[in-house]
Amino acid sequence: MGAADPATAGKYRLEAVLGAGGMGRVYLARTPAGSAVAVKVVHREYAGDASFRKRFEQEVAAARRVQGLYTVPVVDADLRAEEPWLATAYVPGPSLQHAVAESGPLSADAALGLVARVAEALQSIHAADVIHRDLKPSNIILTAEGPKVIDFGIARAADVTAVTATGMRTGTPAYMAPEYIRGQDVTEAGDVFALGVIAGFAATGRLAFGGGSDHSVIYRILEQDPDLDGCPEPLRAIAAHCLEKDPARRPTPAQVIERCGRADTTGIADAHTRTVVSPAGPERGTPGARGAPGSPNTPGSPDDETRTSLPPRGSGPAAPVPPPSAPAAHDPARAAAPSGPATPPGADTSPNPPVPDPLTTPAPGLPVLLSGVGILVLAVVLIAVYLPGSSPDRGPSLPYRSIGPTASLGPTGRARTAEGLAFSPDGKTLATGNSEGKVRLWDVAGRKPRTTFTGPDSGFQTREVTFSPDGKTLAATNMTGWLAMWDVAKHRQIRLLDGVNGGERVAFSPDGKLFSTGTQAGSVFLWDTNSRKKDEILAYYDQEAKVTGVAFSPDGRTLASASDDSDSNITPEHSVRLWDVAHRDPEPYGQGDPRVTISPAQGVLSLAFSPDDRTIATGSYDGKVRLWDAKTGHQRATLSDSLVASEVNHLAFSPDGKTLATPSEYGLLLWNVATRKPRAILSSSAEGAANVMQEVVFSKDGRLIAGNDSEHRRVYLWKNPYRAR
Repeated sequence: MGAADPATAGKYRLEAVLGAGGMGRVYLARTPAGSAVAVKVVHREYAGDASFRKRFEQEVAAARRVQGLYTVPVVDADLRAEEPWLATAYVPGPSLQHAVAESGPLSADAALGLVARVAEALQSIHAADVIHRDLKPSNIILTAEGPKVIDFGIARAADVTAVTATGMRTGTPAYMAPEYIRGQDVTEAGDVFALGVIAGFAATGRLAFGGGSDHSVIYRILEQDPDLDGCPEPLRAIAAHCLEKDPARRPTPAQVIERCGRADTTGIADAHTRTVVSPAGPERGTPGARGAPGSPNTPGSPDDETRTSLPPRGSGPAAPVPPPSAPAAHDPARAAAPSGPATPPGADTSPNPPVPDPLTTPAPGLPVLLSGVGILVLAVVLIAVYLPGSSPDRGPSLPYRSIGPTASLGPTGRARTAEGLAFSPDGKTLATGNSEGKVRLWDVAGRKPRTTFTGPDSGFQTREVTFSPDGKTLAATNMTGWLAMWDVAKHRQIRLLDGVNGGERVAFSPDGKLFSTGTQAGSVFLWDTNSRKKDEILAYYDQEAKVTGVAFSPDGRTLASASDDSDSNITPEHSVRLWDVAHRDPEPYGQGDPRVTISPAQGVLSLAFSPDDRTIATGSYDGKVRLWDAKTGHQRATLSDSLVASEVNHLAFSPDGKTLATPSEYGLLLWNVATRKPRAILSSSAEGAANVMQEVVFSKDGRLIAGNDSEHRRVYLWKNPYRAR
């Protein structure tokens, strides 16, 4: 809980933040009697919209009518509070999205049992005259009693608000039926279409209409047949029937249940045991001593019925486990994996938010479930009828571990674009730039702005911000080439370079004695940070094309500059040039050739040195990251993934050099540098939001990662799941 978080919502005491998204924040809360519930508090921008409040009230009333074995009830709500909130039951289990991402697809029998029970949940929802509208794997929770469907009906609440874009609908494009996309009347058949996509995902781990941008997914839904390759029969036939373009040709939920029952060789009656999470690892529900953190009589600790062992740090969820008579749903090595972290799924929260750090977070705030006889549940999840995210352009389910933010800062400005992001060396302050030419300093712990600096040419977009290594100076550039420096403690400007000698790119040397700037005209300048002659240039390096990045090597001996020559009318000369800082010519404009020149085929949009000085990473227009030998300039590897479909405008190494972070279509993609493969996605919502994360930066200790979301004008913070301990 941060300073800005409320202490209560109605009669419920809020204890911990379990998720955050575009429309609100989700909290672990307590009833007056001490029982655990989940409370979602709506952001003020939605709360101030009268049309939202009216629709929200209607949809919550409808959701309360839903009663079923495989649905989760709303227990309370205050729709007229200054910040409306919703409380729901608190149920154990990982989402289907999380389970498949961590442990692989289900077996055919397990998938049949899952689909049958989700269809039964749809029967309960439709019987109450409610249509789900946002059925997807992150809204299906695997529990000891079988799958539970959440988030039914509420997806319409934001459709009529001024916050939601005109003409757009909430929901997740990968699961939208054709008639929903076309704006036609939506019926129960739309939920059946989503069930068909889920059936294929459960059995294969892939989406029936693929991933990528929303426009491409929507085109395939409207014009192409579903891709069900690898989906075993008879589940494939059931999924294909559900995915008919014509809603009149799709089966009813009752018909889906009947077909699953005929197809399941082991019997639907046993299928729920193949979609639960079994205990694994050393943490098998041993109760703590009385008075110890997490024990029954510890103030604020969850009650006995909602207690589970804390999973090992960084572990994923246990795979759904079949009974002895059924084929294994997953690889045996996967089935033995330890259980996963608490997962608050929903339309605007990540399906896998970070586990609170037990070194810094007291155990009483963590839900714990004691073991019993037979199949037990280890992972405790917030099960809430979540509201959708404020952005209607959320993408499809993600193929990697998805991690939700721990906090957000903002808004960073009035306009919908922002650039410039930097942690102070001590990690306590975050600097953000915006399109109004302002730089704001935020208190990271309190998530509140501390001060605002206004640069020259106010009204022009900030390009970069960076702190000096001692944290005493802040530098910022803007799109017109001006560079300003401020004394952070005294809140005053101490240096100003104009658009000729300044630049749009800036970097300090590791010892803070030098800084470099790069310009649109292709010039790279080297400056003395503490010189009394504020406009005296130490060295000039000719890049010969628009400079898109400057960076010092960790040892301070090399200055790297990158360029993009795509606008050239002749053969473009994209390059990364490595300059020897120590042996520069005494004449500022007398510098010779670079020590090494790298000539990539694509224009370079971003670059960074690895902490060990051995590698330079560059990002380009083709969505690829290339790794280069910092001594020879030879290419070492190319990092490529389908989720990085657009330009790589920014990238950053973790301080230990083991992780590389890049913006992707649906959040920040974390790469394992050793294997050169993606390992996780940091998402600001359940499915991410396409093309909005513009920048990424690690805190100096590697504990936090920040991403600049230009669409929602916020900066999101995540705990680094791969930080060296």
